[in-house]
Amino acid sequence: MGAGLHGNGEGSSADLARLSHDLRTPMNSITGFTRIALDHLDDPAKVQDCLQKILDSGQHMTALINDILDQGRLESGKVSMAHQPLSLRATAAWACDIVQVQAAEKALDFKVDLTGVDHDKVVGDGVRLRQVLQNLVSNAVKFTPPGGAVVLTVREEASEGVERSWFVFEVADTGCGMSPEFMEVLFEPFSRETLPSTYSEEGTGLGMVIAKGLVELMGGAITVDSQVGEGTTVTVRLPLQLSAGLQAMAAGGADDVALTANDLEACAAPVAGCHVLVADDDGLSRELLRELLGQYGVRITEAADGREALEKVLAADPHGFDAVLLDMHMPHLDGIAVARAIRDSAREDAATLPVIAVSADNFEEDCARALSHGVNAYVAKPFSSHQLISTLAQHVAR
Repeated sequence: MGAGLHGNGEGSSADLARLSHDLRTPMNSITGFTRIALDHLDDPAKVQDCLQKILDSGQHMTALINDILDQGRLESGKVSMAHQPLSLRATAAWACDIVQVQAAEKALDFKVDLTGVDHDKVVGDGVRLRQVLQNLVSNAVKFTPPGGAVVLTVREEASEGVERSWFVFEVADTGCGMSPEFMEVLFEPFSRETLPSTYSEEGTGLGMVIAKGLVELMGGAITVDSQVGEGTTVTVRLPLQLSAGLQAMAAGGADDVALTANDLEACAAPVAGCHVLVADDDGLSRELLRELLGQYGVRITEAADGREALEKVLAADPHGFDAVLLDMHMPHLDGIAVARAIRDSAREDAATLPVIAVSADNFEEDCARALSHGVNAYVAKPFSSHQLISTLAQHVAR
């Protein structure tokens, strides 16, 4: 957490105090509402309300931790950009999914406009682009009063030949706006403006810093125009490649877009009846996977460490497992070692058995290392049901 703490000792102490407060606040809600739920087990409505608050607090805490880690990695130069085919429409949809409920609760006029895009299929870092857009859209929804408007507009500017175009991503809102004084420090770590009591000040004050850092790593620029009481417009300009990799995108694009749907039942259809080995040394993690997968008709065999996981795979009949879910950090053999041993084995399905990493390691190099050693896909903890089921559905052989 020390990364990103600048200035003199007094400033660093203030930053640490703020981080401590920001992390303890959702943690307090999680423990507090858990106790309340346990005390009201005979009141289903009360328990449901508590569980929703626990979920909201957990997601907020995850976002805070991710901000802190990302800022540290940006400062140390450890963030690398991927160069892969992506759909701008799918990326915009994914980025906006996270705020749909909040926007609806506030009765916001929330729109996404991609009519100005001529080339939907481009090449770039879809994960990082989605992260930038999520940050900007989340801020806009958070700081726009009920009944206001938030619009994400994506348009394509004149292309540079046939290889590349500049794309403009603009998030405009009718929110509270920012003062000229705050605009001067907007892109400094831990900067937060004092707001009217009607607005929440949740967050680390790192979101815009991270967005700017990622945009610049992608070769683009970010600008902000804001008026107090009138709203804010954030504009991102990015160069994206048009031609390379589009054949691969054309072949796989339908599946990519399909995964943006919020229809878990449809996503889960291919996994019903599958037999999956779940390997994790943490009992609660295995229980969580057992419960989530069991809801969709998946049969589970468990392993408590890497050695047990490998033994069960090697002892199984050919195609006895439809997939293997591996934690990356386990006693005796880690997930990488298990994946490599499966691929090197004499099993009939050694090369085709889907191996999916399910790990708390959430950095690019962790994913890349796993994929280079026989892992087919990578699901980072904490994950949603949609992420888990859709990933499994993509890889099981039916």
